[in-house]
Amino acid sequence: MRAPAAAGERASRVPHPTAFEKGAILLLVGFLLVFPKGGIKVAGVPLTWGYIALALVFLWFPLAILLGRSAPVAKLRLLVPAMLLPFQAAVWMGLLANGIVDFGFAISLVVTFFFIPWMMVLILGIHLDRIDLRFLFGLIRVGVFAVSVYGIFLFFYRLKTGSFIEIPYLTVNAGDVGALEDKFIDRGGVFKLISTYNNGNIYGVSILILLPLYAWLERSPARQLVVKFALLLTLSRTVWAGLILYEILQRLYVRRISLRTVAVLAGSLAVVLGGLWYALNLMGWDMAFLFDRRLGGRIGQLSALETATVLPGTPFEAILEIVYLSVLHNFGIVGLAAFLVGMTAPVLLHLAGALPFSATEYKRGLVTGLVVYLVVAMSDGALLFIPVMVFYWFVVSLLLSGNPSFLLYGERESAAGASAAREARRTGGLPAPAGAGA
Repeated sequence: MRAPAAAGERASRVPHPTAFEKGAILLLVGFLLVFPKGGIKVAGVPLTWGYIALALVFLWFPLAILLGRSAPVAKLRLLVPAMLLPFQAAVWMGLLANGIVDFGFAISLVVTFFFIPWMMVLILGIHLDRIDLRFLFGLIRVGVFAVSVYGIFLFFYRLKTGSFIEIPYLTVNAGDVGALEDKFIDRGGVFKLISTYNNGNIYGVSILILLPLYAWLERSPARQLVVKFALLLTLSRTVWAGLILYEILQRLYVRRISLRTVAVLAGSLAVVLGGLWYALNLMGWDMAFLFDRRLGGRIGQLSALETATVLPGTPFEAILEIVYLSVLHNFGIVGLAAFLVGMTAPVLLHLAGALPFSATEYKRGLVTGLVVYLVVAMSDGALLFIPVMVFYWFVVSLLLSGNPSFLLYGERESAAGASAAREARRTGGLPAPAGAGA
């Protein structure tokens, strides 16, 4: 079905990205999605090309201000990162009052919560609001499929030859060459699918965040199946649970409920369960693996429930797999409450209907990716590892955007077409900037 006329006409007038913007988008997608671990280590801390590219883009904002350029900012792009301010205060309180055990993870924590949200939501978001998104969408569609195919190839290559393919500075950090097998990816002699992410859980959690967007961009069932098969080969219970949750939300929330969607859900779950059976057989394990009473070695993290303090009361060491318990342990009850407010704010705004085009399949898919992450973070959120939070806040940035050019991507919005048309007539397609020029 064609995009609604009112929104479609306005969307067609959204300017295409300039050659410079296309180059920046290509660089960011290349080194954050396709080669996220490429880079070097400085004093044991990974310095990736993707994060360097983000830093360079971040420097554009103050430079633009100095040059007197106008950069209209929607209020939502200031509000959502500002919701993290209480948690940021708790972090500084904990670090300054209690000290630091691991400076590498402390640096990652600061980058993750003081730099990335503002970078993705505000700086990058200004561009996402004003340019045709089809070039970016095309790169994401190709990138997700490419890392999935490479991951599957590398999985069976390792199974056959007993070694990994490593390209220093590109598929693996130069400081990690020869050390991939030390990254907790061994499942009894069968190594997890790691693709270019060097870790199965990091790969799986990262792709789960993007999976609903990918499903909206890529309507080929065969290609979608390849990506899901790659997720199954991560051999991660957390990723498997996230994939099942995705299938449920995709059929019962992103798509409108009908007999067809329920039937498709049943078929999808059957395929996923068949994949789980294959993965378990590959490892030589039975169903008991899915219900490990020690929570995959994480049982000790439950002690945070018994030792929790109201305010931060322990030296910071790391955010472990069970994100919420680890935040509670490091930053107290106040810190956990502030963390939950900051992380869930975009989801709550969407559910309240306060965000543009919230009724569309596209926006429902974006929020599904966030919800899936927030749920799997109860098991293994890989919070401080590249590029998990980049993807999370990138999806938030898209969710906040009132840019209607997504309607032009294959003209595939149908169920929410009438709602989008009404909203486009009300807002004129692109929302008027709600903030001051920067």
